[in-house]
Amino acid sequence: MALKMTMFPMFKDPITPAEQLYAGIQITRPLLRVITERVERDLTGSGISVGQRAILEALLAVGKATAPQLTEMLDVTRQFVGREVKDLLAAGHLETEANPKHRTSVYYLLTAESRQKIESIRASETKTIQAFLMTFTDAEVDAYYRIQKALLTGLAQN
Repeated sequence: MALKMTMFPMFKDPITPAEQLYAGIQITRPLLRVITERVERDLTGSGISVGQRAILEALLAVGKATAPQLTEMLDVTRQFVGREVKDLLAAGHLETEANPKHRTSVYYLLTAESRQKIESIRASETKTIQAFLMTFTDAEVDAYYRIQKALLTGLAQN
């Protein structure tokens, strides 16, 4: 999918920084769609869905988590987490561990195989991202990250 800046006809060159940020925000939806399509394409044949990948990546980061913790970390519904965890358990990608704080809310952990799988997926994705890094300075990447965080935090408060 080629994004055409003509989808932003209200902006004329040169645009102000506020207009440029607004245009950047407008690009978010098509960008997320393109990223999701790319991740789906890259996961083809892995036996892992985009949603399952998110669960595996979260568990890679934290080691173990309950379903409510995964729901909060990923900012998704508990029904989504429930479906994905159920499918991951059925496929043998997760193990459970008793939660001493709560009898019915177990901890979910990666299996050795799923740890290797998500690490391999992330390594492949990182290699793709490295190609993009060649066109930006470290300061530009840092600014991008700070702006994304500020938008997420600032817009969520209103």
